[in-house]
Amino acid sequence: MPSFHYKVKVHSSKSQAYETLKDIESFSNFMNSVKKIDILKKQGNVLKTEWIVDFDGVPIQWTEELIYNDEKFIIKFESLTGDYIRRGQWFVYQDSDNKTWVSLEMTYDWNAPNFEYFFGDIYNKKAEKATKGMLYALKKRISK
Repeated sequence: MPSFHYKVKVHSSKSQAYETLKDIESFSNFMNSVKKIDILKKQGNVLKTEWIVDFDGVPIQWTEELIYNDEKFIIKFESLTGDYIRRGQWFVYQDSDNKTWVSLEMTYDWNAPNFEYFFGDIYNKKAEKATKGMLYALKKRISK
């Protein structure tokens, strides 16, 4: 399974950046590829969601569980079903210069072995580009 780790510096407090990440229902308002995120169930610090994302003109859908650790400013996620299998975490932290960073670590799989065999390299690059776009859309939203 491909994996990557990206981070961006944001111009806000750690808590403001984390609260923006927690508001996933609003992602479709400022991320072009995210068409819809529905909250299916919320129980304590666990959220079950359904995502619909436009990936290069193709709708991709999956159900995902998110676990919030508000004390550590970490959101862990793992898809449960769907076209796209992914797991990882968002992490908001401050460096020694008191600058705020948003970090994303993720592994993913297309959940279609034949697709992966024939088109994996092409779509893995597109997936990384789309994920970077998502991270920079978050940076813009957080830093405004």
